[in-house]
Amino acid sequence: MKKALSILLLILLSSFITVTHEETRGVIITGRVTYTITGGFLLKNDYNTTIRDYVYVSVPQNTSYQQSFVVSMNPAPIRYVVDEDGNTYAVVFVEAVPGRKYWINVTYRVTVYSYQVDESAHKGAWPPFGLVKKYTTTSGYWDIYNLTLIEIAREVASANTPLETVTKLAKWVVQRVNYQVYMGRAGSDHALTRTWMGYAITGDCVEVADVYVTLARILGIPSRTAFGIILEKYNQDMWLNFSTIETEGENLLLHWGGHMWPQVYVDPYGWIDVDMLDGLVPNVGIYSARHILFGVEETKYYGSSLSSTAIPSYLTLEYVEYHFRGE
Repeated sequence: MKKALSILLLILLSSFITVTHEETRGVIITGRVTYTITGGFLLKNDYNTTIRDYVYVSVPQNTSYQQSFVVSMNPAPIRYVVDEDGNTYAVVFVEAVPGRKYWINVTYRVTVYSYQVDESAHKGAWPPFGLVKKYTTTSGYWDIYNLTLIEIAREVASANTPLETVTKLAKWVVQRVNYQVYMGRAGSDHALTRTWMGYAITGDCVEVADVYVTLARILGIPSRTAFGIILEKYNQDMWLNFSTIETEGENLLLHWGGHMWPQVYVDPYGWIDVDMLDGLVPNVGIYSARHILFGVEETKYYGSSLSSTAIPSYLTLEYVEYHFRGE
């Protein structure tokens, strides 16, 4: 009876966290990997009084190319919430006495589909006005009114069709990546700089994604950023110690795969991924099953790919670990 109730609860949770997406057309599925993901988040109470906190735990999302189930979470979530951009989070209540450390342990079951768009299916249609209005607005990270960025976008990526536009833009961006691990978030205005060799995008995946999204939005292409994990192989262990990340520099990449990449809306495919740092090539609509998507940014921003795993209000997040086992 207990096992049957657990299965029923799993089905209910998985259906609850499903995010609606447009039907995919003109897309060729090239592979599938199913992961069992176990992980933990270590929290500490640095105050001299008992803290009652609500921790928002980022869970892998359900999309056209990813099916996600919450197998278990301890402590059990008190509810699931959906933010302004459609991302689902588990809310965990933690009561922490002074000086104590607490673990939140999770297990997910996630199936990811690799895909490639069929370019012959593209008819050159530009997106409807409603999508353009919603997904081409400006923000502190995506400054679509920057005159220099406007000039660059028009010069390097103006084209007759959206697919041609986003492809030209990806080719231009990937050739100008000056990769450096950046702990904050520079935004497009500061990430793109002029050097004696020409323009360079200095920063990590977050800065590259922000510059691309800004330029795409300037050209009227609905765009947003996606965040999650990118794996080097299907079976991998990752960890992140928040007390050492500032001194690690690029050594952080040896044990952590937090990642951010752009997504663009192109008919007839819907939202497609553009991960230029997966092999440092302009992957427009070419997506590997080594990605685990935890959410998207359209209007709500999480700062960086380091700060989106578990978000406490008062407690300190000290350590994160994930174990990926792909089949």
